[in-house]
Amino acid sequence: MSRIIDRNHDVANEFNYYYNNGGKDDCSKLVGDRIKNIIGENIYNQNTIQIITIAVINYLCALVEIVQIVEINRWKKQAYECLNADKLDGDKHSIEVNIETYEVPLIIILLICATLQVFFTWQLYRQFGWNIYKKIGADLRMQRLYRTMLIFVMFLKIDLFFMSYLAIEACTVSPPNRLTDSRLYYFHVCITIIIVLSQILAYRSLRSESSLGMKIFIGAWIVCIADFIILLKFSIKSSSEESWYFFSAVIVIGLVMGLVTLLWSIFVLRNFGKGLKPHLSRPYSLPTQRPSNNITSSSDPPTRPPRWAIDD
Repeated sequence: MSRIIDRNHDVANEFNYYYNNGGKDDCSKLVGDRIKNIIGENIYNQNTIQIITIAVINYLCALVEIVQIVEINRWKKQAYECLNADKLDGDKHSIEVNIETYEVPLIIILLICATLQVFFTWQLYRQFGWNIYKKIGADLRMQRLYRTMLIFVMFLKIDLFFMSYLAIEACTVSPPNRLTDSRLYYFHVCITIIIVLSQILAYRSLRSESSLGMKIFIGAWIVCIADFIILLKFSIKSSSEESWYFFSAVIVIGLVMGLVTLLWSIFVLRNFGKGLKPHLSRPYSLPTQRPSNNITSSSDPPTRPPRWAIDD
């Protein structure tokens, strides 16, 4: 664990060094601060599920980088053909950039770090079970319900960033003049707003165990998934040279995340009314049981036990 904290702290210092020595934008500062937050946020809160999610996201980032390498090489080849290679002569290599030299080592390092993080996560998982025990107790069924709720909250956090960003990105890359029907564009704009509102509704319904609110979320989320299927259909062209591989891959990831969130929302809905609600507002330590009336309080002065009398 200490190695992970030291490594992330060094990376954050590198970002801050760049920012303090000529960085013009605030991006490096924000990234450095976020890395510092990641250092202790999930470890301090003992949220193993989100630590596992970070490792999975690292694997997905490696997959996205591989897709980008393939797409960059494809577009580079097409651009070279459009510029007419016969007229370039000595400038032929000026437009050729060896992407693999820079990206492949980064992908390998990212996969190695993600694998190490999985190993450390498993070690943390064996230690963090005490946190759930202090909040829920020794009831295994209640712990399973609580764990399902935590996973669903984690999916909502990821969807709030990923799904919302993907929906906004789709609005910019698919304006009305690029679609065969402009009504699809305005439909997607409405879906972008619904994605944010439905996640707020899901979180509030989860805390209050509102079956109606969760059912409304499930219905709205199905419509959002249908919208992403429409986007995937328009991103895949009849010719492979016209298809946008990166955008299609991101939409597929968004569809998978949307389906998993939908499935987990059904699990959470089925768990309503099974006794989990009182535990959601309980502090992390189990409440101390009050002594009954026939038991002397620890604050009272000690009394002498009665003497035993022996009958003649």
